[in-house]
Amino acid sequence: MASVSVPEKTLEHWSSLYLAYRYKSNAALWWPATGEDIDIDWLPSRPGKAVQIELKTLTMTGPDLQDVKVDLGQLWEYHHRPLSRQPFYAFPQPDWTGELAQEAQQDGVPVTELAFRRSGPAWWFAEWMVLLTTADVARALSPELTKHGSPKRGNRKRLVRYDFSHKKRRPAAAWGATGTMPPQSCIPWRQFWGALQLCGQTDWPQLIRIPRHYLSARPRHTADEMRHLLRNVANAAEFLASDLVTLVPDSDGGFVLEQDDERATVRETDQTADGTEDNRQLVFLDASVMSGN
Repeated sequence: MASVSVPEKTLEHWSSLYLAYRYKSNAALWWPATGEDIDIDWLPSRPGKAVQIELKTLTMTGPDLQDVKVDLGQLWEYHHRPLSRQPFYAFPQPDWTGELAQEAQQDGVPVTELAFRRSGPAWWFAEWMVLLTTADVARALSPELTKHGSPKRGNRKRLVRYDFSHKKRRPAAAWGATGTMPPQSCIPWRQFWGALQLCGQTDWPQLIRIPRHYLSARPRHTADEMRHLLRNVANAAEFLASDLVTLVPDSDGGFVLEQDDERATVRETDQTADGTEDNRQLVFLDASVMSGN
C-alpha cells in the first residue's frame, strides 16, 4: 500500500489552527459526517458566510512522484449538490519529494512546527496548501467521473501528479485525464481566505446569512451589495435564527435567497472496503471579518 506524505488528519488540524489564529472567535468550525449536508441550525445566530473544505493529502507513488487522489463517488455526490453547498478541495502543492516529516527533519525543522509561521515560509503549511472548487476537480476528472456515474465509493483516481524527476523543489504537474489545467485555477491557501472576505469569485460555493430586514425587495443582489450589507451588520446585536435568511450564488455572479427545493438532498453513500470518508470542515466566518484585511 502506498504511503501518504502527510496524514489527512494532520492537515485537518493544521487548517483548524490556521483559522483559529487568523480569525480568533470570529470563525466557527464543524465537521459534517460522511454524506451529510449543511444544517443551518449548526451555524451561529449571527450574520456571516459559510464554506466547506474537503482536505486531501499526497500519496507517494514513486521516488520522485506525489499524487493527489480523489474518490469518484464522493466527487459525484459533491458535484450534484447545489453550488452553494459544494466544498472546495484543499491539498498540498509540495516542494518536497518524500515523507514530509523526514524531509522537514533533514532540514532541521520539527514537523510539529509546520502548522505555524515560525517554521519558515518554505515549510509553513499555509504556504504550500492550495484549493480548487468542486467544479474544477470534476472538470479535470470529467471522463472518469462520467464513466463512474454514481455515488458509489471506492474508485479513486488521480487528480494531479507532481513529478520531481527533473527539477527538485519545482515539480511538473500533470492534471487528471488531460494532463493540463489552467494554473490560475489553483487558489493559494492564504489568498483564498483574503478573497473570501471580499465575497470571493462569482463561481465560488458559499452561503451567506443575513437578517431579512437588511435586504431590499429585489430578488437578486450583487456581490458588491452583499459585501456592503455584511459590513453594515457586522457590529449589530446578535440575532435570532429566525431573523436570518440564507443567500446563495446564482449563475450570473449575484446572490439570491435559497429556496427549500434547492437544498441538497442527503444521499446514502456506498462506503466500500477502502473506508473512504469525507474529510470536510464547515467554516463559518462572522460578518465582522468582511473587511478584506
